[in-house]
Amino acid sequence: MKFYVLLVVTCLSLAPCWAQKFRFSTSLGTSRLHWGESQQTLNTTAALQFQKPGKPTQLFGQLTMIGNMQRTQLGRENVAFRGGKGEIGLNQFSKFGLFASASVYSLTMARKTSASQRDILSDEKFSLHGLRAGLGFQTKGKIKTTLQGKVFQPLMQRTRTTWPGIEETTKLERQLGYQALLSFRLPNWALGIDYEQINYGNPYPSLQSTSAQITYFF
Repeated sequence: MKFYVLLVVTCLSLAPCWAQKFRFSTSLGTSRLHWGESQQTLNTTAALQFQKPGKPTQLFGQLTMIGNMQRTQLGRENVAFRGGKGEIGLNQFSKFGLFASASVYSLTMARKTSASQRDILSDEKFSLHGLRAGLGFQTKGKIKTTLQGKVFQPLMQRTRTTWPGIEETTKLERQLGYQALLSFRLPNWALGIDYEQINYGNPYPSLQSTSAQITYFF
């Protein structure tokens, strides 16, 4: 995730040089994760867009932190999720509302099993880095409605499991992931809903996420 933080900082530092159309936004939302167990999370996102007036190409970058809101009780054990994701890429718009997107995408999720807050039994971290591409449609008017679908192809992937005094790293299968997004945007506010599925391959369960978020554009 440090790579994406560096990219966002670089974009901000170049803003006076480009002197064009920048738009910074922050989002607050929640996700329902189904990943073996089902849990609710609290998500925060920071995003930056750059698009010259009248031009069809838009550059974007965003970072999302996924925080745990609940734990799952399995007998005497507790299971908790956490993670983060980053994306940087471009959207290419047409005059008819259709647009295509291509990006570099990174997702890291962790699953911690513990008997208590101090007694950690295992900590599994799943990291996927690769390319995403998609198509979308955006309406015009006072309220812009955007519908978009994306496909994610991992290029680098691994899982790292830590037990007390032991650490093991394993490569994951390169399976396609999918995302569908729907958003309604006013000039300074937006409401978004999306569904994402990440497939880790056997023997790990797929990660399915249904999210909703409110975004403010500065």
